Amino acid sequence: MSSIAGFFSPEFRQGQRLGALEQTAEKILKSLSHRGPDQAYRMTTSDGVLMYNALYTNQMSRKNVPTQGKGGLGHLHIVCDDGIYNYDELASQLESQNISARNMSRPDILLTLYHLYGERFATLLRGGYAIAIADVRLHKVVLFRDPMGVKPLFYHQQKDLFLFASEIKGIFAHPSVHASMDLRGMHQVFSLGPAHLPGATVYQDIHEVRPGKTIIYSQGRIIENTFWHLQASRHEESYEETVDHASHLLSEALHRQWNEDASQCCLLSGGLDSSVVTALANRENMNNGVPLTTYSFDFTDSSKYFSANDFQPSLDRPYVIAMAEHFHTNHTFLECNAKVQASLLGQSVLAHDGPCMADISSSLLYFCKQIAPRSKVAFTGECADEIFCGYPWYHKEPMRSANTFPWTMDLQPRQMLLRDHFLEHLGMEEYVAQVYDASCSQVSYLPDDTPENRRHRRLFALTTQYFMQTLLDRMDRVAALAGMEAICPFADIRLAEYLYNVPWEMKAKDGEVKHLLRQIAAPLLPKEVAERKKSPYPKNYHPEYEQMLCKEMKKLIAQGNHPILDFIDPDKVLVFCSAPKDYGKPWFGQLMAGPQLLAYYLQIDFWLREYQVSYQLPS
Repeated sequence: MSSIAGFFSPEFRQGQRLGALEQTAEKILKSLSHRGPDQAYRMTTSDGVLMYNALYTNQMSRKNVPTQGKGGLGHLHIVCDDGIYNYDELASQLESQNISARNMSRPDILLTLYHLYGERFATLLRGGYAIAIADVRLHKVVLFRDPMGVKPLFYHQQKDLFLFASEIKGIFAHPSVHASMDLRGMHQVFSLGPAHLPGATVYQDIHEVRPGKTIIYSQGRIIENTFWHLQASRHEESYEETVDHASHLLSEALHRQWNEDASQCCLLSGGLDSSVVTALANRENMNNGVPLTTYSFDFTDSSKYFSANDFQPSLDRPYVIAMAEHFHTNHTFLECNAKVQASLLGQSVLAHDGPCMADISSSLLYFCKQIAPRSKVAFTGECADEIFCGYPWYHKEPMRSANTFPWTMDLQPRQMLLRDHFLEHLGMEEYVAQVYDASCSQVSYLPDDTPENRRHRRLFALTTQYFMQTLLDRMDRVAALAGMEAICPFADIRLAEYLYNVPWEMKAKDGEVKHLLRQIAAPLLPKEVAERKKSPYPKNYHPEYEQMLCKEMKKLIAQGNHPILDFIDPDKVLVFCSAPKDYGKPWFGQLMAGPQLLAYYLQIDFWLREYQVSYQLPS
């Protein structure tokens, strides 16, 4: 993990205010230092400045510094948040062009490939990355973001000023940029949140580089190009070949990101996804001489207050114990209480630069803070449900046939506490329908796809584009703020491309949820773990937590000077706080139910105040 940033302005070429520009660069570096606390780098060109903060997780990460091209490539400069894992193949690609890569650094390899192939060089890369290449000869900057969206990257243009950064706080570190929210931003917060429209943020004129896209800035103009898109193709392999192929791709994705000289661990919930990752990691770790380190997460008194439901059928602990004993891991059980979880709602906003998954993010932030002093890299099971199709909306009606985003089918819970005037002029239903239809129109099909496979492709594409990105963002931001790196082997481009084209009848053979992954898991895991029914990230069911949220919300209403009150109706909120919340009916995904709605509104209020966000209510 690292951070990249840069800003470009005619002032550099004109030699104006260089002292002030250097001070601005230092502010940007400092704002992103949590992503790379070990070393900060700055490279000034004739057009602007490139910046890099490094977290040294292994010896190789010490070589990923901002680089100016050598020899005839001196006009090119590069900075990269680098999770690319196929440098051996990239070096071979150069050798095939009679270019020796023997003494090249990783940035040198990337620059040389860019010189040879232009923007298309990104199609050769595997793994997560955010890259910026500045060409001082053509006075342009090109941004690249990996197809799965593992690494974050944002940008902003203001007249002749162009800024980019791994996190939005790096853009706000520039003195000319201020936080404002327009109508589209309000829709990200209230209509889609905590998900968001790809490319959009909650801020006016601050944009996300979309996965698989390039952003070119030159002569005051911005152009977006696509170098990757999830593409339908015909699946020719047998069922047995498909299981073997998917197993190989997953094993390779973890193998090529495993680094023995890094302090690594696995986040182990005892669920199918994290258990498969743990089993594969244990295989990689066998020659290390010490047991694999694993961590599990839970909440105080969860066994006392937990009640099984359709979305969360069982507690994790018995399955974690089975896994830890089976693989003899060095395991630590971590617990979070209600007070800590609530206290970190604000910090999780700072991690995301906006409202996020409420206490689902704040608890993960707490757990990462406990792990970071001991392990700098954590392997997780995130993204398995997206690409191996584990979510209920892949299997259950009416979710799978819904003509809207299935993780937020009913907009009523989002609307019930909003002010009537704001809701009337927001146009929530119309916006969600418009975004959904536009997203569906971009899905790739085969002409002879069956209706079932067309529906599956649509769900797969939407889930990876929206829901998976929300979870990847959460994992990246909270891990980064804690000072560690999270690696998600399931978020692999080759695995996603392959599984997108596996017919639904293979993925859900015999009606079994995540059938292919269970077939991969069968020889690896204890039987009770391999057959465990899906259960998501743990959730706090302690009544004290809900009481704390209601108390905070009532206090906020009594004070009366909080910006969230421009959007929510105090009378509706007070009635809501007087009744028990339904934990079994989420308004977003599988975990965010009644208490999380209150926590989300508290986050919005904190964000509006802390970032001094300006806005004008729609009318």
